[in-house]
Amino acid sequence: MMVVFKLPESLRYELKRPMGKLIEGEIPRPYLEVRKLISSPLITVGDVVTENTLKVGLSPNLAIYDHKTERREYRPEINSDAIILTVKNPPGTITLPLLRAVKKAYELISRGKSVHIIVNGEEDLATIPAVLYAPYGSTIIYGQPKQGIVLIKVTRECKRRCAEIMRRMEVVRNGD
Repeated sequence: MMVVFKLPESLRYELKRPMGKLIEGEIPRPYLEVRKLISSPLITVGDVVTENTLKVGLSPNLAIYDHKTERREYRPEINSDAIILTVKNPPGTITLPLLRAVKKAYELISRGKSVHIIVNGEEDLATIPAVLYAPYGSTIIYGQPKQGIVLIKVTRECKRRCAEIMRRMEVVRNGD
């Protein structure tokens, strides 16, 4: 049996709003702009974001991606000696395996390791657990489709917002 937090229709519109500072512009400008705003650890969510972050010389402590961009197959140029964790996570959900992998990643980061979580399915909601488990002051970057990138500085307020979103999700228990 697998426990899944499923995104209800009522939350979809709310999640289209950036959870942090939206940085617009042609690539690589947004990435170059965020360089001076980043504090450690650095977390990236998404294939294109992770790839572009690496291209401007920033190395994420945690990268979460699914080999897709805007629901199409995508093979990012990501070369890393990071520890690789793989999880299943269907679109529009946050599974317990994803939650556990993110929590484990932060434990490994605290011991000086870098971690990549490769999602079989979709990492569309992975920013939420990334914020929930992140140390205060962490920097999280994710893509805002057709607009740019979003930079989150992890604070009590953004953790509260993500916890509230999780509370409002449907809890589904289904066969694996």
